[in-house]
Amino acid sequence: MELMQKFNISASMLLTGFTIVFSVLIFLIFIIWLYGYIITKAQGKVEDKKKERVKVKIERNPKEPENNEPAKKHIFKAEDENDGLNEEIVAVISAAVYSMYGSTKKVRIKSIKKSGGRSAWSNAGILNNTRPF
Repeated sequence: MELMQKFNISASMLLTGFTIVFSVLIFLIFIIWLYGYIITKAQGKVEDKKKERVKVKIERNPKEPENNEPAKKHIFKAEDENDGLNEEIVAVISAAVYSMYGSTKKVRIKSIKKSGGRSAWSNAGILNNTRPF
C-alpha cells in the first residue's frame, strides 16, 4: 500500500468514527430531552388536577357561612410563625443546639431561618478545593 492509500483509509475511518460517536450523542441528548419533556407535562397535569380540587373545595366550602354569620377570624399557630417548620423540626434543632452548648450555659433560640446560599456539600467542596497545600 502506498502512503496516500493509507492516509485515505485512516481519514475515512476517523470521519466514520466521529460521525458515529456524534450521532449517538445527539440521539442520547434527544432521548433525555424527550424524557424531561414527558415528565414536565405529567407533573403539569398533576398540578392542574390539584388546582381543580382546590377550586372544588372552595366552591363547596365558601369562606362566608350559609346562615350569613360573620366568618371566624383566623387563629395563627406556631407553625405559621416558623416559616413552615413544624414543632418536631424546631425540637430537633433545639436539641442539637442544647447538646452543642451543654447544660452549663443558658441558651435561647430566638428564630430559626433557612440558610440562603450554598448547601453544606457545596461549602465542603469549595473548602476542599481552595485549601492551601
